[in-house]
Amino acid sequence: MTSKQRLNCPFLVGLIILAILAVIALASGRIMISPVEILTAFLHPGDDPAISNILITIRLPRILGAIIIGAALAASGCAFQSIFHNPLVSPDILGVSYGAAVGAAFAILASFSIWATQFFAFTGGVIAVLLTIAIASFIKQRGTLILVLAGIVVSGFMQAGIGLLKYIADPDSQLPSIVYWQLGSLAKIDFTSLLAVMPMLISGAVILTLLRWHLTILSLGDQVANTEGINVKQERLLLVLAGTLLTAGAVCISGNIGWIGLVIPHIARSIVGDDNRYALPFSAICGAIFLLFVDTLARTLSAGEIPLSILTGFIGAPLFVYILLKKQVRL
Repeated sequence: MTSKQRLNCPFLVGLIILAILAVIALASGRIMISPVEILTAFLHPGDDPAISNILITIRLPRILGAIIIGAALAASGCAFQSIFHNPLVSPDILGVSYGAAVGAAFAILASFSIWATQFFAFTGGVIAVLLTIAIASFIKQRGTLILVLAGIVVSGFMQAGIGLLKYIADPDSQLPSIVYWQLGSLAKIDFTSLLAVMPMLISGAVILTLLRWHLTILSLGDQVANTEGINVKQERLLLVLAGTLLTAGAVCISGNIGWIGLVIPHIARSIVGDDNRYALPFSAICGAIFLLFVDTLARTLSAGEIPLSILTGFIGAPLFVYILLKKQVRL
């Protein structure tokens, strides 16, 4: 078996696992549906309108959302870890998640619609990153560390904003909605909301895909990248904006979902290696598998739906400890 075939094998296995999980997710729920009924519902939706409605209107957009959001968060995490030369970086390092939470909390306090909430969440995430970049540009020092420190400052400010909004929120109606949004859920995803964020997600994915081989060079340091003829400042900014589009687009329709962007890229690299030509797309596949698995558990383990960040924390934290014990993270 050639080296190329060895690299293609994990991608094929990952796509097969993802397809199997998608069928299981379609069948699972408060109403269990057999594979035969699933096939019939898609081929002849008029035969059983109730089953078709459950599958096509409720479960299918949620499954697609889990695949898309999981892939987006994992891919952006992989990109940010390479950009900042730091294996402990996650997609919210520049304040995207906290900015999105502020925007969503404001919309909930104002009693806006779900569409307005998603718009404000996306806008808040983008504003947080722009603030981070602006603060870093005012500091007359180069390097990714300044950008990371600026992100920590903005994240802290946004956390204070979230705390204030939660403090003034109505404890009976508004506060539970804010807290639940912060913990992440795919319950309100439909085809319309997915289509609304697809331009941002596609734009970010295309940029990262076209420049993924540059990520490997950037991860080796600015000096190496400069010798390879790469405009480090320009390309780093472009890659940061691409990762931001992926993260903000995902978070605005799902809420904050932790651990995916931190843990999944390490799992992908342990299988296909550090070369981002392969690690980036494989991270996306692994992220889609992970979130689809977690979301299926979230809606089937109990009568009430479990917020996603609770499950990703319980699963992701032990996984990361295992990765550290195996010494697959170079600190």
